[in-house]
Amino acid sequence: MDDALPLVRDVLDKQIFDAHDEKLGKVDGIVLTLRANRPPRVAAIETDVKTAWGRVHPALPRWIERVQRWLHAEGIAPTRIPFEQVVRTGIDVQVDIDGKRTNAYVWETWLKQRFVDRIPGGNRGVR
Repeated sequence: MDDALPLVRDVLDKQIFDAHDEKLGKVDGIVLTLRANRPPRVAAIETDVKTAWGRVHPALPRWIERVQRWLHAEGIAPTRIPFEQVVRTGIDVQVDIDGKRTNAYVWETWLKQRFVDRIPGGNRGVR
């Protein structure tokens, strides 16, 4: 067991950087696959506001989901990155994917389009 990856220490809450060194968010969750008569296997890392707040209190993801529905922001799913795409862990987690091809920026983009861009001086059109 000494060879096992200490997931909580080495992966959880670390900043994720994609193949182009762009920030994708923090590792909010670790997805495990259960296997019969074998130890669980790490399937993916996840970045998602509901996952992060669920670690604080189990009722918070349901509350966030209600707020998202109220804001008409349904369909904002967690970003799951297959663990095979994790290149390195340390201070940060480096993954071998293009972050722009994931839904990592969906919530951010939704908020910007519906709120920030409408504020005077909200840098409309600047990305």
